[in-house]
Amino acid sequence: MNKERKKLIVLEGIVLILILFVILSQCNLQGGQKNQNNIAENNIQNVENANGEDLPNDSANVVNDESKSNKSSTEIPILTEEDEQTVEVQETEAEGFEEQGIIAYNGAEKTPNVQLGEYSGLTYYSQIDNRWKNKMYSSVGNTAQTIGTSGCGPAAAAMVVSSIKGNITPDQMADLYMKYGYRSANQGTYWSAFKWTADVFDIGYSECYKLDDAIAKLKDNHYIIASCNQGLFTYGGHFVVMVGLEGNYIKIYDSYLYNGKYDVASRRGKAIVKGNTTYVSIQNFRQYANYKKFFCFKNERTNVNENNNTSDNANSGTSKVNYQVKITANSGLNIRAGASTSYPRVGGYAKGTIVTILAESNGFGKTDRGWISLNYTSTNIGNSSVVVTSGQTKKLARASILYSNSNMTGYRYNYKANTTVTVLENVSANVDKVRVNVTGRVAYINTNNYSSVSGSSNVGTVKRIKNCVLYSNSNLTGYRYQYKDNTSVVVLQHVNSYIDKVRVRMTGRVAYINVRNYK
Repeated sequence: MNKERKKLIVLEGIVLILILFVILSQCNLQGGQKNQNNIAENNIQNVENANGEDLPNDSANVVNDESKSNKSSTEIPILTEEDEQTVEVQETEAEGFEEQGIIAYNGAEKTPNVQLGEYSGLTYYSQIDNRWKNKMYSSVGNTAQTIGTSGCGPAAAAMVVSSIKGNITPDQMADLYMKYGYRSANQGTYWSAFKWTADVFDIGYSECYKLDDAIAKLKDNHYIIASCNQGLFTYGGHFVVMVGLEGNYIKIYDSYLYNGKYDVASRRGKAIVKGNTTYVSIQNFRQYANYKKFFCFKNERTNVNENNNTSDNANSGTSKVNYQVKITANSGLNIRAGASTSYPRVGGYAKGTIVTILAESNGFGKTDRGWISLNYTSTNIGNSSVVVTSGQTKKLARASILYSNSNMTGYRYNYKANTTVTVLENVSANVDKVRVNVTGRVAYINTNNYSSVSGSSNVGTVKRIKNCVLYSNSNLTGYRYQYKDNTSVVVLQHVNSYIDKVRVRMTGRVAYINVRNYK
């Protein structure tokens, strides 16, 4: 073989090696890019699951987190009336607020592709569920605005959609409302969000303002979001869901339900709580709910599964009763979710507390807050040294200190002499739970600080009011009358702890006022 032939063979070998090297390199590069793409997709998926943002291919706006899907809120939180008063005032009738909501609806994408979870029947959600209560719900980046403090709108909508179409949780609905412009800066959720929700999830709807019309819709298989002002359900503003009727009672899902919510003086006897459902008679709803309007979602399903997440269903052999007992355990008595010590603790009663037993099972008694062992109670209540003054208005005889805790500890609030307070509860012979009329602060006071003048003497007195609205009805509904700052009124009647019937001195108009509007 000559030299030229040898050189050619060597060159062909080198070329072949180079070609094989290029092919192998290309394969490795493609494989690496594929792996990188997979990693990127996984990261995007994680971001979407956490934040509810769009997937790059716009395949869905919400992909349900399996840890939350199809699971109703079963735990009723342990909160206080003071906790409730810290929540943000929700949707109001202010003209500018309504207008912004309409703008949001007209300008929003009305049909994003939203993937729902599996339908699992009538679903209750609490906005103060630990799974999402601390998630920010804000259009202005305010971390203090959370689902727990201002998320009754998305919680109500999530309950409705989950109960009609398929599962979606309050945090996922909140993400949609923030993204599409239905979270206001400072007043919760726009009313127009519910119309948008009905459009997006293809649910028939209507709106009404009269309770009788809403009752007719309930009978026609609707779930209804009711907008309520200060009254039975809220100290500011709140959305609740009406899910059905049982006799003369409306069945309500209140997303801000907590143990003892309906045990305060202004609500006691006006509602019954069973599990996660609040029962309010039609008459009490009409008189105390201070409702404004109703958004009615049509449920086309005929196979509605009832929500069975109540403690009653776990207790066989339950018999209904109605009597009072006094707590005798020296260190207080646990309240449990069911009729045995195996159930979780949901609260407690102090020694000497008098409670009403509504049912009995396995040696336990059911109160309006849960189950207690009857072994540590007595039916011998005896004569109480507490003078019942709940609902009365009192005046401070001197500069006084009010406390955040019933044992006169915690935060201290200084108030001047002649400050008026309304008694919410007689805690003991010398301690009352009160609301300061001018500020709305709820706290505890030693009864020695009262002057001898009771609230009844306010009738006939002249007061000056702030720039505010007076109402034709005693539940602060009906016709609205706007009056300027420093208008003089005469108090005709003390209706309850936060409403007075008054006569405007200049015009003679008789109407009702929230006592917070006195100067």
